[in-house]
Amino acid sequence: MNQQFTQADLDAYANYIVQDYKKMYGGELPPHSIGFSVEFEPGSKFIRVVTQNGSSRSSHSFLDAQGNIWKAASWKAPAKNFIRGNIVTQDYSRIAWTGAR
Repeated sequence: MNQQFTQADLDAYANYIVQDYKKMYGGELPPHSIGFSVEFEPGSKFIRVVTQNGSSRSSHSFLDAQGNIWKAASWKAPAKNFIRGNIVTQDYSRIAWTGAR
C-alpha cells in the first residue's frame, strides 16, 4: 500500500480514540479498566484499526492509502458507502471510541 500519511497521523488518530474513551470517565482510565489500546493492522488495500479493551478486540474502522476513514462493516471489511473522515486533515467528526458512525 502506497500510503499518503505519516506515523504521526496514525498516532494522532489513535490518541483521539483513546481520549474519546477517557471522556466517559472524566478524562482518565477508570480504576476497573484492564487497559484500552489502539492497534493498526496493515492489509493489501486497507489498514484495520483495532481497539482492545482487556481481552476483547474489535474492528474499529479502516484506513485507505489517502488516510480516509471507513466504518467497519465486519472484522475483515469496511463499509464502502461513504468516507467517515480523514486522518491527514484530522477530520474526526464522525469518530467515537466505539467506531466510525
